[in-house]
Amino acid sequence: MKEQREGIVEYIWRVFSSMKLGLILLGLVALVSGVGTVFPQVNLDPETAKEVGQIWQTLGFTQIYSTVWFRLLMGLLCINLIVCSIQRFQGIYNRTFALKPPVSVSNVFSKIKAKLAGESEPLKISVQDVLKRKGFKVTINSGDNGWSFIAIKRRLGNWGSLISHISFVVLVIGAILGTTMGFKGFMMSSAGSTVPLNSISVSKGRINQDFSVHIYSAEDRFLANGERDNWYTDMGIIENGTEVLRKTISVNHPLTYRGVTFYQSSFANGASLTVDLKDQKLPIVLQDHGGNYFQAPGTELYLIAAAIKSDPQKPIMLYQVYRGKGVQPVQTGQINAGETIDVQGEYKLTLEGNAGFTGLQVKQDPGVMVVWLGCALLLLGLFLSFYWRSMVVLGVFESGQGTDGELTMGTMAGKVTGGVQQEFDRLIHDIQAK
Repeated sequence: MKEQREGIVEYIWRVFSSMKLGLILLGLVALVSGVGTVFPQVNLDPETAKEVGQIWQTLGFTQIYSTVWFRLLMGLLCINLIVCSIQRFQGIYNRTFALKPPVSVSNVFSKIKAKLAGESEPLKISVQDVLKRKGFKVTINSGDNGWSFIAIKRRLGNWGSLISHISFVVLVIGAILGTTMGFKGFMMSSAGSTVPLNSISVSKGRINQDFSVHIYSAEDRFLANGERDNWYTDMGIIENGTEVLRKTISVNHPLTYRGVTFYQSSFANGASLTVDLKDQKLPIVLQDHGGNYFQAPGTELYLIAAAIKSDPQKPIMLYQVYRGKGVQPVQTGQINAGETIDVQGEYKLTLEGNAGFTGLQVKQDPGVMVVWLGCALLLLGLFLSFYWRSMVVLGVFESGQGTDGELTMGTMAGKVTGGVQQEFDRLIHDIQAK
């Protein structure tokens, strides 16, 4: 029974250490990602995603990156990379720290090789001086019939491939943390409003924080030459009835509190009005182009702002009033700043001035630092792999008659030998010249 269990473990290890499996999984990830670009995703374009056929929505094609099977696919790929990395670790470690001078000519690399004839001591000194000047760390062993050496430089370049593989695992872990423990939402709120964070619309995840957001002002500012400056939102964080933070944010200048980040993403014009209903004055804010509505309490009247002229000197609002489920307005008109009108004999309406609506993207991503770590590891791995490639030169000197003999030198080279061959040839030339 024990041997059977060991056999199963070895089989699973062998499967997940296969490069062929890694290539298959990478191909499947690329295929699924391609499908994700064809089908509109709920978190990016919810309205278009709703128009996709029900069968595709059920299969998760409109939220493909958060489906269980996509995460399973990424998990299998991560396991494959981890197993391959563990399997390669000892070999990389040995190539970096455990290489020793060869004991015979047969141990010298044969792919790139050269032979030098000369006297033992001058040749040894020349080899040592040239290699050290070129940045190699040289180790020499002396024997009865000659000597041998090994020289290594940029030894950390051996770790580039392994670090690149590990970086992918870290990136996937960061992405999974962001999708499972964080959230992404959106809020469109008017100046003067206070919005509990857990009441906003979310496209993914769940909100666990219980603080509120107060919008002091929302502005669409323009420069003196008429060009747009930026969208600005003066906002505060309210926790347990106390304001704990206040900041004005704009595009590319977000606010972060308790891991939740607020990004300025849009702006809409609005109008500030006062409703006089049965001697009760109610302040309301309506969004341009019918973005929201006001229903007078105790009535079936619905008021919207059809259009707003946001001139700070002379704001004007075109309004429409609907009754019940009617599709045709029962009252329309224009109202100027400071003007009061009667709405169907039910209440009076006064336009106070402009009021902006701010669109904020709200996001919590606990995996963002892990993702940044993965990006840093990826850059480090690529740098070590392509710009800090390790080079190993070794050789064996065999004595002939007297002090003369022959030095056989070689260097380790991968599939691309061009640059290595050129550098090796320069070393041979410098040794001969010296």
